[in-house]
Amino acid sequence: MTHVLEGLLKPREEVSLTREPAQRDPRTYRMAALFGLVALMLSAFGSWIPSFWGDEAASIMSAERPLPSLFVMLGHVDAVHGTYYLFLHYWINLFGASPIAARFPSAVAVGIMIVGVVILAEKLAGFRLALLAGLVCLLLPRVTYMGAEARSYAFSATCAVWLTLLLVRLLENRESRILPWAAYSVLLAASTYVFLFSMLMVIVHAVIILSVTRERRFVRAWITSASVGVALAAPVIFWALTEHKQIAYLADRDALSLGEVGINQWFGNVGYAILAWVLVALAIAIALLSWRRSRATGAAPSTVSVSRQLTPIFARSPLLPSLFVVAVAWAFIPLVLLVGVSLFSPVYSSRYLSFAAPGVALLLGLVISLAVKRWVTVVALTVLLGAAIPSYVYQRTPYAENNSDWAEVANTVQDHARPGDAVVFDESTLPSRRLRLAMHTYPDAFAGLYDVTLKTPYADTNWWWDSVYPVNAVPERFGKVDRVWLLEYKLPGAKPDTYGMAALKNLGFSVQQTYVENTSEIYVLDRS
Repeated sequence: MTHVLEGLLKPREEVSLTREPAQRDPRTYRMAALFGLVALMLSAFGSWIPSFWGDEAASIMSAERPLPSLFVMLGHVDAVHGTYYLFLHYWINLFGASPIAARFPSAVAVGIMIVGVVILAEKLAGFRLALLAGLVCLLLPRVTYMGAEARSYAFSATCAVWLTLLLVRLLENRESRILPWAAYSVLLAASTYVFLFSMLMVIVHAVIILSVTRERRFVRAWITSASVGVALAAPVIFWALTEHKQIAYLADRDALSLGEVGINQWFGNVGYAILAWVLVALAIAIALLSWRRSRATGAAPSTVSVSRQLTPIFARSPLLPSLFVVAVAWAFIPLVLLVGVSLFSPVYSSRYLSFAAPGVALLLGLVISLAVKRWVTVVALTVLLGAAIPSYVYQRTPYAENNSDWAEVANTVQDHARPGDAVVFDESTLPSRRLRLAMHTYPDAFAGLYDVTLKTPYADTNWWWDSVYPVNAVPERFGKVDRVWLLEYKLPGAKPDTYGMAALKNLGFSVQQTYVENTSEIYVLDRS
């Protein structure tokens, strides 16, 4: 391995790193726009196929609340997603809440994100690396996943990209004007409102700045601007702290497993994860060896002549950070912080760090670009993109979202139920898995049915979900009911739950028909 790395570090097509601003390739914006459009289409394609699942139900049901009800709910739960819910409220009013309509904004956000990734990569390391990083980002499994989900994570990644791009521009110009720094404050605050943990980009940016300059005037301007941004985000930070118990459930899950952190976090499948981690290790090894060589010659990394392959490891200009520093800081600082905190208090979920996915794409594109031979680059890129395809295909299958089968359940009910039938839902499982949510995400299928155990509709509560009675608490409601649909949850390979079954039999109902779905069983009962 050392011999291979040494060979790469031999001077080839040497370029001198100067203090001149990096020149933009005129093709950059055309390529960025093309990649953004392709990313949008890739994300949107097939996004209507998977059933909605619990987190998406929270998005849709929150967005469909009247605004006063939404603000009451946010005062008790989910303030960290409030900005997204508010946006989705108006979006759904215009375009409806079908799977393609609800998920399409995330596809648009991914397209805008990749435009920023390409522009940032070209700014820091040139057109070739921008091309490679853009291609990697297009099919990075975490990116294609968040682009087809009705949640805020694609928006948080987009904010992180453009906030970082703005910082790079401020660094390059050694900016001192108030307006550009005000823009940084506003975008940082907006990122935090979109998703709280996006605020970790402040620490990433601190590392990026210190890798380039310690000029007091500039550092002071950044600290002031970042502080203003955090202050502007103080309301959502306050509410997030008061509502932190809503993620206490993470303590009961194996969130810090090797599979979650090493595979599901960004890479989607084992094959892609192995390739990606090997490439990451290779990039780090090359960086360490190249810096060691530059120190041995007594030359500063910002002034040394290096082979063209190594320009991403160093920087195109002392005015700019190196792409390597940006990518590593972005990918791993938030991850290490959240995992570290989660050892004492649960805050980590593999989806929370979606905003770090662009940094991973930059790092993978960087190491592929280091290949001396063009054919090696092509092979490495082809293998990596090929390894992403199984995840992309799976993400567009009916049960891709947490094994949810609500679309199939809704179709079965719509095809066979009659107006006036009663419906009872399994209320014994986790709230986010309850089949009652199928009625709220596919309401047309349940039109005309009697929600016989409903106590308080969710829009009249300060929580996500409806409040309901047990079946045996409201026997009088079944007096004029002749037929009941009982929807039970079941884990794959396990027996279904039996919520309400005994109470319904005591009321004189018996099972006449059973429909078996992926994670559900549907019983049709009528009076014996």
